[in-house]
Amino acid sequence: MQVGGLLASIFIFTLGSGISRRLGLWIASAFSLIAVSVQMGTTSFAGLYVGRLLLGVSNGFYLTYSVTYMGEIGPVSIRGALIGLVTFQTSFGALVGILVDNYTETYFNRLSYQVPLAVMFAIPVMLSAALIFLRDTPRYYVSIDREDLASASIRQIRGIKDESQLRNEVTEIHAEWTTERELHQNVHFRDAFRGSDLRRTMITIGTAIAQTATGIIFMAGFSVYFYVQADIGEPFKWVTISLAIAMTGNLAAFPAMRWINFRPMLVIGSLVSGASMLGMGIVSTVLPVGSPEAGKVVVGLSILFTWVYGFAQGPVLWAIQAEIPSQRLRSQTVGLAQGCNFIFAWLCTYCTPYFVNPDSLGWGPKYCYIWAGSNFMLAIWVFLFVPETRGRSMRQIDEIFSSRISALKSSRSISANGLSNRDGMIGAELGKESDVVQLEHVTER
Repeated sequence: MQVGGLLASIFIFTLGSGISRRLGLWIASAFSLIAVSVQMGTTSFAGLYVGRLLLGVSNGFYLTYSVTYMGEIGPVSIRGALIGLVTFQTSFGALVGILVDNYTETYFNRLSYQVPLAVMFAIPVMLSAALIFLRDTPRYYVSIDREDLASASIRQIRGIKDESQLRNEVTEIHAEWTTERELHQNVHFRDAFRGSDLRRTMITIGTAIAQTATGIIFMAGFSVYFYVQADIGEPFKWVTISLAIAMTGNLAAFPAMRWINFRPMLVIGSLVSGASMLGMGIVSTVLPVGSPEAGKVVVGLSILFTWVYGFAQGPVLWAIQAEIPSQRLRSQTVGLAQGCNFIFAWLCTYCTPYFVNPDSLGWGPKYCYIWAGSNFMLAIWVFLFVPETRGRSMRQIDEIFSSRISALKSSRSISANGLSNRDGMIGAELGKESDVVQLEHVTER
């Protein structure tokens, strides 16, 4: 699947700008249906590998175009929170999947894996049908000079009826698009690594890889086995409880992301997740594996970790990843970032059994030491390099990068009314006229 996702990311990075968000989701659904059908019908390893490869391609298209679609249809006030719901959807899907797997393991024929696969038909079928009635994003329609369709899209998706407000919305989107087009005329793939776009590309890649660096793939993909190695009774029950609790964090993140800045949410969340991982590692070192005390602590800290991830790291990382890229390079940048994450996720998935298996390194829960370190590194990286994007319009985010505003100053370097001074002064309207940041504004002439 990781190889298939990487192939999809390469394709999107190469040709993604010519594909609408809705078409990208239809392509993802088509690959998903084909992949599931192949896996259900095959009786050979070769067929299974082909099916998994195609499912990875589907996943690559889904991740890129779903996040892009959600980021472009939502108003500024809820855009980040809306994108963050991706984490809730992932947790809900994992919960459904593990329940289906658990109750079909008693089948001693091909139905034991065909039924869980058949359940996967539901999402692409429902999504494909829903997209027939949904319009593409306003930004996509503006990019192809169809402002009439952009207005219709806003009217349908956001429920805005007032014509003057519709015109204002489309005018704002058109102004943002025109500005970026002027700054990025004759865009080539290498432009993602030039000028201010280089910084945006590196941050987008970093936020994508950070999803894996939190250790969530380890906890989600190996949690049952991890609990078995920790000799915790009824591991399936605890994994199910953990996923259900994580979903409450996902739901709480939706209102929280509307009022709390992303940077502190991500920094504090990473520190708490790192401390949870460190605690699991220390307990597994100090106490004997299988002791009731160790089991209780490991279960409690793992539940805390999944809740914090669902509340802070997961949704915020998704939101930043969708908001940071420039408009003209959005699909390519997100696709490239997902490709890098697929490589990193494959490395994690490949190496984990060698660390935790008793017949290999035999670390078991001590493997959490590695993820504790990566979470602490993530907190430092966010604090130093990731700018604040909550409540920022696309134009304001452009200003952060074109004016080379540091991450540490980004929370207060854009005026509240969304205006910026192109002569080099950006007012931070914090109630004091003297609180102004002097910046050198570099433009192409």
